[in-house]
Amino acid sequence: MDWLKEILTNAGVEDEKVTSVVESVKKEVPKYYVPKNDFNEKVTEVNNLTTEKATLTKQLEDLKKVDPEKLQETINDLQKANKDLEDKSKKDLADVKRMSAIDLAIANSKTIDAVSLKAHLDLDKIEYDEKSGTLKGIDEQINTIRESKKYLFTEAPTDGGMPQGGAPKPEQTIDDEIREHIYGTSK
Repeated sequence: MDWLKEILTNAGVEDEKVTSVVESVKKEVPKYYVPKNDFNEKVTEVNNLTTEKATLTKQLEDLKKVDPEKLQETINDLQKANKDLEDKSKKDLADVKRMSAIDLAIANSKTIDAVSLKAHLDLDKIEYDEKSGTLKGIDEQINTIRESKKYLFTEAPTDGGMPQGGAPKPEQTIDDEIREHIYGTSK
């Protein structure tokens, strides 16, 4: 909850109160909100079930029109189609879980631009273990990108070049101009 600490600190809340508020939020938020990853998984699951239901209803209507000789052939075809549909649904759900885990890893990488970082990743080389919920191969890729494209991360140097969102250093302040005008030199 670093984002909340930052907001409270920027609002001028004392450090002790910030810690207290963050701890309270950590306890209360899970009672009222579902993590985005869980929500996305359920939405995908509901969409897949809705599609499956519509398909099965149409198939049932088609079965009512089939004559008895073709019934067994139709049943076999439908069983295969349903199996394929179930496999596709499982694959889609696994893909959503994998991409959610990748998005979470990107968010935790202290990047300035998640979209650009994701574009530099070779997603095919990142493996997702559904049982443990862990990714293999993403840390190595992020570390390689961190070394070659430092401007994508918060720890990028701010002097010299400008990281995304950075601003150039002011060349001379009003105070410097007044001192130079009065004393002949600035600071």
